Amino acid sequence: MAHSEREFMFDGKPVGYFEERELPRVPGRYRYMPYRGLGHYEMQRRRQAGSNPRCYYETGDVRVSFAVCDCPEYGVLELCDFESSPRNDA
Repeated sequence: MAHSEREFMFDGKPVGYFEERELPRVPGRYRYMPYRGLGHYEMQRRRQAGSNPRCYYETGDVRVSFAVCDCPEYGVLELCDFESSPRNDA
């Protein structure tokens, strides 16, 4: 699976990509490679301000969104509150 297929977004901006082949669908800790850019910066800024920012990825005709509950160490996110819905452009 290419990096672009494992990429996730925050407010329409790329944040990074998940390192495991299986995309996350249940609460837990997941390794990811962060991008140096506005999406990652804004997501972390909101998290540090006390909120649980919602991110998403798209696969096939489904958008999977989730909340970022914590970032216990560099390259690891704790995710929760998963939701699936049809893609807007599908």
